[in-house]
Amino acid sequence: MALHEVVDEVITSGRGLPPDPPPDDPTDDPTGEGRPATAAARPGSLGGRWWLPNLGLALAAGTGLALAVSNGSVDLAEVGPGWWWVLVAAFHLPVAAIGAFLLAGLIERVGYFWRGRATNRPGRLPAALPTVCVQLPMFNEDAVAERAIDAACSLDWPRDRLEVQVLDDSTDPDTRALVERVCDRMRASGVDCRLVRRSNRDGYKAGALEVGRRMTSADLIVIFDSDFLPRPDFLAGAVGYFFDDEGRWIDDLALVQTQWGHLNHDESPLTRAQSLWVDDHHTVQMSWRSEKWGFVNFTGTAGIWRAEAIERAGGWRAASLVEDCELSFRHLFAGYRTRFVKEVVAPSELPATYTAYKAQQKRWTQGWMQLQRIHLRTLLRSYETTPLRRAHLLYHMCIPWQWALWGLWLLVLPIGIWNGVWLGTFGVGVGLGVYVAPMVLWLTAATVVATIETRRSYPGPRTWSVLARRMTRVVPYAVINTGMLPHQFSAFAEGLFGPMHSEFERTPKVATVTVADTGATRTAASGGDRPPRRAKVRVHPPYVAAEVLFVCYQFGWAAVFLDAGLWASAVAAGFVGSCVAGLMWFYGDHVDRRLFLVPRRSTVR
Repeated sequence: MALHEVVDEVITSGRGLPPDPPPDDPTDDPTGEGRPATAAARPGSLGGRWWLPNLGLALAAGTGLALAVSNGSVDLAEVGPGWWWVLVAAFHLPVAAIGAFLLAGLIERVGYFWRGRATNRPGRLPAALPTVCVQLPMFNEDAVAERAIDAACSLDWPRDRLEVQVLDDSTDPDTRALVERVCDRMRASGVDCRLVRRSNRDGYKAGALEVGRRMTSADLIVIFDSDFLPRPDFLAGAVGYFFDDEGRWIDDLALVQTQWGHLNHDESPLTRAQSLWVDDHHTVQMSWRSEKWGFVNFTGTAGIWRAEAIERAGGWRAASLVEDCELSFRHLFAGYRTRFVKEVVAPSELPATYTAYKAQQKRWTQGWMQLQRIHLRTLLRSYETTPLRRAHLLYHMCIPWQWALWGLWLLVLPIGIWNGVWLGTFGVGVGLGVYVAPMVLWLTAATVVATIETRRSYPGPRTWSVLARRMTRVVPYAVINTGMLPHQFSAFAEGLFGPMHSEFERTPKVATVTVADTGATRTAASGGDRPPRRAKVRVHPPYVAAEVLFVCYQFGWAAVFLDAGLWASAVAAGFVGSCVAGLMWFYGDHVDRRLFLVPRRSTVR
């Protein structure tokens, strides 16, 4: 054996994951075998035909557009009678639900200044430090594998109490050889670096994490995705939060989630938009949730788990594509707390291409809807908590519904405008005030708070010019999120109606920023002189079809509105269609293409 200390874990089918715990509700387990039902066994599941509701909605919306074109003029309903107000109220149900989500989000951001903004203080580390296992799940990560392993092995913790597990499911021979060489080098330097390999990818990331968990007796398990580069003092800064001021374990604390930092936040409009989202979600939202309700979901990386808590919750499961969040809610139902600590930052690279970003967002949205199919009944019926806390946790679990609501609203709004059942009939100013101003104000408030309060994630001075430039991230954020609507609507539908056990499609890492760029002292080699392999990203035809239809629909309405002299409505429809079409233009950018086919060098950036 070339690697004398490598643990080569060969797993036959069915041994990659622990048995799923009994379902939370008998109706969740029609198989009677103590596991979640597959899509085929679940009533109402459409399996591979999850896109049928999308198709039906597209046909209905297209019919509305066709009728408007054939009519040739604006058919305004009579404004004022009681029946008109009833019709307007029914028409505005989607935007009313959106308003409820925005209000809940505003409560979090305002509440942050009362609960969450104060500095978190760790407890006292005991004399006998806890043992720590750092897990690095990876799959064909040739661009970032070496620096990720190097960073994990450089963590400042007593060597006799630190173990690093490289959970490598790679199939590429060159990547496998690279990982083996790095692990050999780390062991030669005195680090307990173990390479764990499986014969298949049963359970994907969750399966790999569970295999590694069963192989360690460490007190704490730290998980980093391969695009994260924790600083050497990460453990010294984060582990203390598991202890009280007397150095005793906090028994009901299962997880300490740390703040995501950014290595490439200013690389492109895409990374600037993502950095705003992460800053807002982590620094503001999760800080408030942690302090107010004692619960945040694990975000898949840069978190530390109490090993004993994972064992008691039933271990890792591949029950949904968001195995991290699914495990978090099982801990919630088991009575554990989870905590967010904004004072400890783990830098990482944001997806640098639109194609990779869409793949990541698809997995997250689809997985969250699968999570609801598993645990929503428990949250609503059997989990014991206060009504107010239950309401917040319901909002927390159901946030992906915003994509569906926004998508539905932008489909029906043009029809409502054409038929005069919207509040813009009282004037353009009223329309802008009701439909545009609330979102602009919400985006502005969230951007200002996230920018000012993110003190630890960015190196360099915090001058007013720097903060002002950082606030401009709201522009690409708004454009990109608008452009993502039909894609995310499709992910919502697939998660709600599609199969429960879907393939885990990883987000490719390309190492656009080297370790040298971060000021660290570690090497940044990513496989010698060999250039990284081109990342493979799957693009799903139903998603592309939804985007094409949505673009045609919005541009069609823009033309109808222009012909009728409704300039403001035409601009709005044209803006939405342009955002979606603009993001579609970047399909294939992970391999330097545009629209899958056009070489990047022939395009104007």
